[in-house]
Amino acid sequence: MDGLTDRTQNVILETNRLRFATWVNEDWEEFRKLTADPLVVRYITTGEPWPDERVQEFVARQCENWEKYRICLWKLLPKDSDSLIGICGLQHLPAGPDVEIGWWLAPSHWGQGLATEAARQALAYGFEVRNIERIAAIVQAANRDSLRVMDRIGMHFEREAIHKGIRVVLYAIEREQFKSRRGEGEERA
Repeated sequence: MDGLTDRTQNVILETNRLRFATWVNEDWEEFRKLTADPLVVRYITTGEPWPDERVQEFVARQCENWEKYRICLWKLLPKDSDSLIGICGLQHLPAGPDVEIGWWLAPSHWGQGLATEAARQALAYGFEVRNIERIAAIVQAANRDSLRVMDRIGMHFEREAIHKGIRVVLYAIEREQFKSRRGEGEERA
């Protein structure tokens, strides 16, 4: 495939347009491009671009989460390239029992339905492979694009909360709700 390097990607999931791959510690340098983009991080905690140390810690945590729990915020790669265009996946929230779904995309890939496509696949993995009972999402209320994705994947508003000192809204979906949506003919990602 044109654009693919000879670097081996450990692909875990695929959709029609995307591949989900696990991390290696060296991926932090490529991921830094996303974390330095003000448009990408504007609704992530304080909205400030991340210093290198935080990027390295994030990648190391994803490697650890994959090894320990078989979930993480995977690298998102297009089918025809090894270029990291975003992240999507699952992680345990630090405060409480919830597993969180999350996604980021490079601005050049916004408006194409990729976040929804990726999020549906991550939910399917969580419910069908890992047998998670409930998956939550947290977002700053001003992040209208992520709120639309949450709606499209069947999540429902539960409450407002404070997460890492930031006011957020929490949405969630139960495994049975997800299964019934699938049964009603929602497109399989």
